Amino acid sequence: MPFAHWDKLLYGIEKGECILFLGPELPAKTPDGLEQVPTQSLARRLLGALDDEGLTGTDPQPDDLPWIAQRYVAQEDQLSLEREIELWHQEWLEQPATVHDDLAALPFRLIVTTGLDPLMEIALRRADKTPAVGRYHYRGRNEELLPEATIDAPVLFHLYGRVDEATSVILTEMQLLDFLAHLIARDPPLPNDLNEALTNGRLFLFLGFELRQWYLRILFHVLKVLRADSRGFAIEAFEESAGGEAGAADHAILFYRDNFKKMDIFHASPVDFVRELHRRYVDSGRPTRAAIPASAADRSAAVSTPTGAPTVFICHASEDKEKASQVHEALKRARLEPWLDKDALRGGDCWDDLIEATIEKVDYFVVLNSKALALKSREASYVNKEINRALKADEMRLVGLGRFIVPASIDDTPLLKPLSKYHAVDLRSPDGLSELVRAIKRQVGAA
Repeated sequence: MPFAHWDKLLYGIEKGECILFLGPELPAKTPDGLEQVPTQSLARRLLGALDDEGLTGTDPQPDDLPWIAQRYVAQEDQLSLEREIELWHQEWLEQPATVHDDLAALPFRLIVTTGLDPLMEIALRRADKTPAVGRYHYRGRNEELLPEATIDAPVLFHLYGRVDEATSVILTEMQLLDFLAHLIARDPPLPNDLNEALTNGRLFLFLGFELRQWYLRILFHVLKVLRADSRGFAIEAFEESAGGEAGAADHAILFYRDNFKKMDIFHASPVDFVRELHRRYVDSGRPTRAAIPASAADRSAAVSTPTGAPTVFICHASEDKEKASQVHEALKRARLEPWLDKDALRGGDCWDDLIEATIEKVDYFVVLNSKALALKSREASYVNKEINRALKADEMRLVGLGRFIVPASIDDTPLLKPLSKYHAVDLRSPDGLSELVRAIKRQVGAA
């Protein structure tokens, strides 16, 4: 297969840097060799229920499901469409699909799908994984944060909603337009950590997206994928253009090449590509599962921190350095970039230059409030200088950018008076470190 980037793709998958995007046109191939596209089977199902008279002068194709679904609603109603989707979904619950099984065997941590079928979730469970399944509801409530993604518990996110929550499903043309409008307005927003992962992602693999569809150009632009330092590979089985003329597929290729400089589009069967990808990964001897069965915290520590993640300064009294180290590790596991000053740097011009410059550049300033910190507030201390510098930096920030200073209580000492106006996180509780991470990530999503 003429694909020149196998090593880069395999390395990215192994290191947890590759985000997998599954489109609605990804074929499902059964073990007996039968190949079909689930969304096209739904389109044919709906077409069979439409009056021929209502289709006069049109040439509906199975790969134009939004148009067909819109016509179905116009003839019937939304409730009838939801019933047809549910019946179609049930038919696919027992369908084995080798393409999805091959993908499930690889160590993807984050999988974003625009398909409504259950095949990827079923394949992950067949691979003895426990996927954390999420969805976007353009008219309902959404989670602020997703569970931590790991090899054995990857996140599977349904961007177009889930069939078991009918009001979240995006299928018709009008639903697609409403979805894009809500996504652009961030009303409601995507989960903060998903938004961060897409914005800061370094490697993307797109399968079965039918990139000729106009709305995908808007979608990728809104999701802010494929920034200057990221790379994307899209595998598309474009049909040949008749008479040598440029078809919609050729126009799509030109658009993505012109506007997404690091998006490489390859003309190949997604089924053949996934089979070859699986074979090459296994033959390379790379790990497909976590090396050591560990706790969720240990597994999440193995996930690499993305470049461009929010930076967090950890301010603490020297007596609290053990707790500061725990906070540092928790933030690293959460894919943030914590900065912990070392005692060796405290003193003279070295401290002044480095610490002051760091506080001015970081995104968040966490203060460990404690008895030791309160005692130091009554004397000349470098930790006081850090806090004063942070308070000045906070004053210089524009109103509405969210909080910069996050006090974190590690004992029952009242907050220092200059910090009392800020909402504090209680690190004494069992979920204290997780709450600190959530507090910061909520600010990331609101920024």
